[in-house]
Amino acid sequence: MYEVIAALTPPVVVGGAFVYGVFKLFRSEAAGRRPSKPIDKAESQNG
Repeated sequence: MYEVIAALTPPVVVGGAFVYGVFKLFRSEAAGRRPSKPIDKAESQNG
């Protein structure tokens, strides 16, 4: 039983890292681009 767990551990770790990276990529792409400084609505109406 230990041999099976030892054999499956590296693929599980690599697969988990891959899924984590894809998840982070999708989250960053779905978030879009945000301005570095929030625009105040009162200032934008004054011109």
